[in-house]
Amino acid sequence: MMSLAGALWFAVQDDLFTNGLCSNSSSPSISISNTIQGKHPSARLKKDLFVSGHSPTSAEPNILAALACYAQGSLCSKTTDLLGLDQTAAGEAVKTVTQLLADMSPDFITFPNSYNDRMGAAQAFKNLSGVPHVVGVLGYLHVKVSPPLGEENMYMNTLGYHSVMMQVIFDVDGNLLSLEQCCPGGTPEHTVWENSDIGRQFSIFQHGHTWVVGSRSLHGCAHVLTPVEAFRIKSNAALRFNKAHSQLHGRTQQVFGSLKSRFQCLRDIGSIQSPESVACTIKACCVLHNICKKFSVPLPLDFSAEPLHPPSEAANVTAEQPFDYMEDAKDEMIEMFFNIAEDEGE
Repeated sequence: MMSLAGALWFAVQDDLFTNGLCSNSSSPSISISNTIQGKHPSARLKKDLFVSGHSPTSAEPNILAALACYAQGSLCSKTTDLLGLDQTAAGEAVKTVTQLLADMSPDFITFPNSYNDRMGAAQAFKNLSGVPHVVGVLGYLHVKVSPPLGEENMYMNTLGYHSVMMQVIFDVDGNLLSLEQCCPGGTPEHTVWENSDIGRQFSIFQHGHTWVVGSRSLHGCAHVLTPVEAFRIKSNAALRFNKAHSQLHGRTQQVFGSLKSRFQCLRDIGSIQSPESVACTIKACCVLHNICKKFSVPLPLDFSAEPLHPPSEAANVTAEQPFDYMEDAKDEMIEMFFNIAEDEGE
């Protein structure tokens, strides 16, 4: 946990320096304090932890309390005693650090918006799988919860437990690129995508002619590359593509498993009032995930992959719809990149 706390501290300082908050001053904390007076609430949260009156040493117990809560799923008295905090102070520290990290998610979780960044991301995916023009893998992180009374059906997911779900896009290395749309676990994935900001950006070609890789539940969604349905497989090229697609989409098991293995709080949040009440905790852990990737913090020894969620019944119905623009584009791509000559050992 200490290595993660150090990584968090340096990453936050790096973010503040990068954004010019600590420039032209021999004392970063003084510069931050002078810069953020009267600014956005997230800036005041930064001030609460990092102003001149709070050195890195005094701020670290608060950070460690939050990290312990994320890692263990709760704060026990033994941990708070070691940190020199009472339960009330520790609880407030967790809330403050969680809100701070959640507010910083746009700085640490960013989508490749420039042409060069998109091409770099696409080349990495093509080198791995042979699939071109892919800039991310789209998945839905499910966090177990006890839902509000009377809303149990809304929260029941396709694996048979109650959850909230967060839409996530990550790159070839498992860095998170997009995070939004925290909603009940029974919400159809295609509905979440079509109502998300990133989904709308793709629909107007803000990210060019690129794809994200998604599950069968997203069949027919704009710019989501889904596997070829069994009834449409007419060639070995389609089979090769499905194998490559499975290789990419299957990485959600590793990425989501990493999140839940590192942050046990994401295994079961407990009773909630709404998805929004859980969103800050998920965002905070996702920010820390990217920080861990940046600083090469190793995974816990008890890492376990996250199971894939089967498609909903609604998704199975949409899969039977007639061909559309996305299917035609996918067919052309498969023909061009996966149609290997039959005499090559087949």
